[in-house]
Amino acid sequence: MKVLIDTNIVLDIALNRKPFVEHAALLWRLAEQRVITACLSNTSITDIFYIVRKHAGQDKAREFIADVLDTFRLVDIDEAGFREALKSGMNDFEDAVQYVVCTRNNCNVLATRNKADYGNRPNVLDPEELLERIKAQ
Repeated sequence: MKVLIDTNIVLDIALNRKPFVEHAALLWRLAEQRVITACLSNTSITDIFYIVRKHAGQDKAREFIADVLDTFRLVDIDEAGFREALKSGMNDFEDAVQYVVCTRNNCNVLATRNKADYGNRPNVLDPEELLERIKAQ
């Protein structure tokens, strides 16, 4: 299963945000074990670095990004994808970009904690739902 992991889930791990870190860490382990192909939008890397550096310092941010690059497959978006996100009708542009990245890179699922922001779009699951789906397979 190819899964786009939203930035908020990666930050749950980096910042040890409770209670969310538990499910996020399970997804990370499944990615490390290659049970899932965990993808991360290349647009997320700088955001993650900035936020982790702000909370934990430069060295921790660099170390965390190195771990991310070892665990996740980066997927990208081009100008046409950004234009598609702008026209998507979604209120949050960053979420629209994530959804376009997911669909254009043939991911089966977009895992996010802010599922409501994606409306009724298919295959958007929160971490707990994704873990249940993986367990059922």
